[in-house]
Amino acid sequence: MGSTEQEIVRRFAELQQRVGDRRSKVLSAVGDEERFAAGYAELVKAVGELVEYDTTIPQRLAEPARQLSERIVRWSWRGQAAVAAVMVVLVFALDMSGGWLLLLFPHLLGTFGGSFQKVDANNHMTLRYTTLAVHVVGVLVVLVTLSVISAWFIVLILFIWVPLFGSFVEDADKKKGGSR
Repeated sequence: MGSTEQEIVRRFAELQQRVGDRRSKVLSAVGDEERFAAGYAELVKAVGELVEYDTTIPQRLAEPARQLSERIVRWSWRGQAAVAAVMVVLVFALDMSGGWLLLLFPHLLGTFGGSFQKVDANNHMTLRYTTLAVHVVGVLVVLVTLSVISAWFIVLILFIWVPLFGSFVEDADKKKGGSR
């Protein structure tokens, strides 16, 4: 059991113990109305804290994986943006056709913008898998730009990029409270 799980178990047991203590206090004050009311109020408060903590456990357990996903997404997308920037420089340095910039600039802007995505507990695994698709697109962009593979692979690049872009727009719309 990792340290996160141990901390959760420790805190949960502490809150359970507090509820048990408050319950004992209430039971011992059965004849005394004033002590009973004060003890009951403390018991209700302790149970509320326990229930509130219990609802946060799934997010607390997912946090280490979410943080890993955040690092993977951030640095993978930034790495892809750096590769695209290098390819833009190579287009000029190798005196290649400027038409490749029509492929490279959107890839550069998309990957750079994607590196600032919000990675939360609900979408972290989806974004981690999406990062794999971005790497595939990055390899294809480099190979097509350097004429290692046919320019017809641009169709495959677009076939991968369009759903990626669509998922970002949909995710942004959901976060704004839109209708998608």
